[in-house]
Amino acid sequence: MDAIAILRGGIKQGHDIMEQAVANLTPEQLHHRGEGSTIHSIALIYAHTVMSEDWLMNTKLRDQASIFERAGLSKTVGIEMVPFGGDPEPWIANIPNVDFDALRRYAAQVYTETDDYLATLTEADLDGTVTFIDEMPIGAFLSTIIGWHAAHHGGEICALKGVLGGKGLPF
Repeated sequence: MDAIAILRGGIKQGHDIMEQAVANLTPEQLHHRGEGSTIHSIALIYAHTVMSEDWLMNTKLRDQASIFERAGLSKTVGIEMVPFGGDPEPWIANIPNVDFDALRRYAAQVYTETDDYLATLTEADLDGTVTFIDEMPIGAFLSTIIGWHAAHHGGEICALKGVLGGKGLPF
């Protein structure tokens, strides 16, 4: 197995965890925040993760507009693009207005575009660099910033789903 196949498999697994975790949730579960909780809602964590991948893959790695911006999805999904470096509070406050089905359809587009891009890479491409906070190899960016991010937040959502009485993963 080559490095590209490993990256594609790992990132796909992160996506699968995210989608399994949010399956069959009620609006109450999506937006629940326990009294005194410092963790955000499942809906916010999911939106952050998907929108971050879109933004990072497209603006940082591919030097193009995000899918969200290209497709003008703010009205369809019900929120603006997650603010990178700006004040997140207005965005956070608007999360309860999200059309979660539209957000999941957008996520499917992000996942497909990420995988399609990965399919174009060679192992030599992984040694190129991208700047995210600091300059780093593209292979490290893909495995940690993209792949780890989805798996991390997918696990977080699974734990929250479990606290709410659901089963985070099917096993």
